[in-house]
Amino acid sequence: MKNWRNGWVMGALLAMFITTTVQAADIRLELKETEWELKPGLTTRVWSYNGTVPGTPIVVQEGERVVVEGVNHLPVATNIHWHGLLVPNDQDGPGKVIQPGETFRYEFTAGEAGTYWYHSHHRPVLTQVDMGLYAPFIVKTAADSRYSGDHVLVLDDWYLDAKGNRLAGTARGGMERYGNVETVNGKTGDAIQPLVFHHGELHKLRLINASTAAYHTLSMDGHRFRVTHTDGHPLVEPYMTDSVTLVPGERLDVEVAAVGAPGQRYQLASDRKELGLVVPVVYDSIVVKPVTSPLAPVQPKGFAGVVDRVPDFVLELGSDMGGMSGSNMIGMQHAGHGVMPAGQAGASGMRWTLNGKVFPDTDSLPVKTGQVVKVRFWNKDVQGMHPMDHPIHVHGAYFQVISLNGKSPVRETWKDTINVPAGEYVDVAFVTQHTGEWMLHCHILDHEDGGMMTVITAR
Repeated sequence: MKNWRNGWVMGALLAMFITTTVQAADIRLELKETEWELKPGLTTRVWSYNGTVPGTPIVVQEGERVVVEGVNHLPVATNIHWHGLLVPNDQDGPGKVIQPGETFRYEFTAGEAGTYWYHSHHRPVLTQVDMGLYAPFIVKTAADSRYSGDHVLVLDDWYLDAKGNRLAGTARGGMERYGNVETVNGKTGDAIQPLVFHHGELHKLRLINASTAAYHTLSMDGHRFRVTHTDGHPLVEPYMTDSVTLVPGERLDVEVAAVGAPGQRYQLASDRKELGLVVPVVYDSIVVKPVTSPLAPVQPKGFAGVVDRVPDFVLELGSDMGGMSGSNMIGMQHAGHGVMPAGQAGASGMRWTLNGKVFPDTDSLPVKTGQVVKVRFWNKDVQGMHPMDHPIHVHGAYFQVISLNGKSPVRETWKDTINVPAGEYVDVAFVTQHTGEWMLHCHILDHEDGGMMTVITAR
């Protein structure tokens, strides 16, 4: 029944993912427990899509009909959310529950080309994503095949002891779940496969932050990044930078010109190298004619008249002490918890709030499909010793960034996940295409589980 194709047209991606790649519209995902080796000598128990972490990468073309059958062999209920993809509401994921032993069939059409991903959205979400339930979802165009290499790099962190056992709590300061091992495509340290460049080439890197709380800052010695897409959406004005930072849930597409010396080695590395997120970049002796970017110019499409418009909704982001003290969601993973009661605290023992309320008691945002909606995210979570940034993710729409703390962004930018710095506000505008109830939440998953979530009700 299923049409599987091994191999890719995505350059060195095959070397980066030691897994089966699906490049078809009929896909079967087996959700199951397994052992996963992060590096020789360090293996841990995971929940997976088809036995790997990240799970099977799905690659389709714009406009392709996608059918995914999710078969749940896990000991707990789960679901699948198509992060960043615009799909009908009953296919988005959070409203579905796949009980142990059950199968659910997702069907939708792949829309705009870009870098997306899929992951569990069954609460507590932190538990399921932290256990490994995530994978890339790539929607391609013909231009992508003209790069010298098209590489997907999924970033994550894990909190483990030397034997691969899960540790409770957090590896560093703060209340969120941070790890002591960082990975690229499920591997760390010397187990990370190198990127192989030839001088003169142009490579595309698709960066996905699948961490539950960690922000990742990357740079490549001797090279610069040209940022071309944010959360899958092309920039009208791509820009050059020495480093990029991705918040949880965020994606960036960057071009890297292979300007290094033949025979030399470089590193694509995190600013926390000691945790193992270092990708070797190896040049062989071949020199090729310089490759130019295949990207076509992008026309502006920003909403007219929204800059000076009063926001339709203002969401104040905050926190307070909850009813749980220092509990650990990972310790709940085999209890089958999927519904979290109103006011339930996250793994840190905090309640994370929108306008002083926690989900499901937060106020919904009623909107009409086809109409432009302006929302202000105002981060007032500045109390105590650790003011918190919050990366906000919207389901069912992607938004234009209108202002950053009252200032217009440098360039027109479209996203579905955006960081809201502590003490500042961000204005965005969007249009919903499909009716239904769409989640809006912080993508630090402890914060989402702890209540920083609401619903956009589109009619």
